[in-house]
This record gives sequence, structure tokens and C-alpha cells, in this order.
Amino acid sequence: MTYLRRLPKFEYVGARSVREVSDLLARRPDETRLLAGGTDLILQMRRREVAPRYLVGLKGVSELAFVRQQEDGGMTMGALTTFQDIETSPLIREKYGILSQTASQIGGVEIRGVATIGGNLMGAQPCSDFPAPLITLGAKVKLVGKDGERLVALEDFFPEYGRTVAAPDEILTEILLPATSKLSGGCYLKFHDRHAMDMTITGAAAFVTLNDDRQTCSELKIALSSSAPVPKRVKKAGAFLQGKKLTEDALEETAALACQEAEPRSSWRARREFRLELIRGLTKRAVRQAWEEVMATANGGRK
Repeated sequence: MTYLRRLPKFEYVGARSVREVSDLLARRPDETRLLAGGTDLILQMRRREVAPRYLVGLKGVSELAFVRQQEDGGMTMGALTTFQDIETSPLIREKYGILSQTASQIGGVEIRGVATIGGNLMGAQPCSDFPAPLITLGAKVKLVGKDGERLVALEDFFPEYGRTVAAPDEILTEILLPATSKLSGGCYLKFHDRHAMDMTITGAAAFVTLNDDRQTCSELKIALSSSAPVPKRVKKAGAFLQGKKLTEDALEETAALACQEAEPRSSWRARREFRLELIRGLTKRAVRQAWEEVMATANGGRK
């Protein structure tokens, strides 16, 4: 582990708009970092993993803090939406409960009060918790830069370890989620050494949609945290249950396929073999709990 040191010297600039942020990034892209909640960036700076000359503060860009339902039944979150907002939002709890569940598992109330969804995604760390559940929901992100804006599927957002497809002058402004079926539900589970440390060893997200018969699977999406160099959707594992009922044998095969597609590594936190066993167990539990949530909702419960 790396010892924490004093922060290196830097110049702080408080931005007031997305356009101003993009302009500042374009001027000195290699020397500038964006500061939202700072829960990851400040630690990286104290470990000397990064030493930016300029920090652009986003606190004053109020247009990036919102949660809105869309006319088509989907939802949009601003990049400065905090984990606490995600955990407590009635709209998110009702429509995208997997996200509220994910937020509730991260750190303590102090961390959740300042950490932002945009920062979690732009950090591009495989151990970050939100990418996996957002991928199972079919999320897209909006990037805004000097040449305009574009949408990118979150599943394609992380080309390699520690990197996103965002250009040096682009800022992530929104996360867009499609509408969900009434016969759908999700679950995110993770394993970590101790809650105070809260570094995810391995996590599994599952989002299931049932057919109208309420017995067989229409679609299952599974994505993993800290199980590959990037947040990874395991497509073969998700496809296996399509058209099938939930049985122990089907769950075992789904989990086995997830292990085959995963690319865990050994580190000081956990050996590769241990992570594979975690993937197997967490995948089974996440799929089962997601399925049970759908059945409860279909029988008159609430998401």
C-alpha cells in the first residue's frame, strides 16, 4: 500500500457552467482534473498517483445536480447527483431500486453525502460499484465538449483499465436510463473485507425481466465489479436463462458461465481463485434475489 502524503501544490478554479468546464479542460488537458466529491481524487493525489496542476471545482455547476423522470418513462440523473440522493430518491427507489440498493452499500453517510455518480464513473476503476448495475439497466452517458455532445452506452464507456472513451475536453454531464418493465427487477451484491474500508473485492449485478407468464425469463443482464480490468457484462451467462424457469441447475450453469467470462486477477486483497468463487456465489444470489423481487412486485408488492 502507498502512504498518504500532503497534497501536492495545485491551482483551484471554481467553474459555473458546463461550457466553462469544457473550455478549461481544453486549455490544459494533461494538467487538469475535475473535482466533484473528491472522495477518490484527493486520495489519489495524496498517494501521488496523480498530481494535477489545476483542479476545476464542479460544486458551482448546479445544472449537473438533478434526478428527472422522462416522458418515455425513463430517467436522467445529473453527474453531480450524490450517492445519498440516489439512495433516498423516491423515483429511483420505485423505478430503479437496484441503484438505491447499491448506494446504500457504499461507505458511510459522510461519503455518500459528497461522492457523486459522475465521479464514480469517470474514475474508471474496476472496483467502483455503480458501473455494473447501471450496465444491467442499459444506461447511457452524455459527454459534452467543444465539438458538441454525444451519447455513449455505459457498456462501451471503459475501453481499458483506468480509462474512459471521453475526450480530454469532454465532461460527463448526465446518465440516461431507459424505462423498465413492470415485470423486471434487479439486485447488486458485493463482498469486501470490512465495511469501514469498503473496497469492493468482487461484486455482481443482475437485472431480470420475466415473460408475461411470470414463470420464464425474457431477458437477464449480469455485470461484474472488480472481476476484470474494466466493469464487465457477462453476456453468455445472461443469455443462458432466456426462455427458462429459475431452477437450481439453471442458476449453477449461469454462475459457471459468469466465471468463464470473468477475468479476475490476484492482488493483495484476494487471490484469483477466491474471486472466482465469489463471482459464482454472488451471481447466483443476485439472480435469485432479482427474480424474487420481480415475483413480489407481480404479486402486488412494490419495487
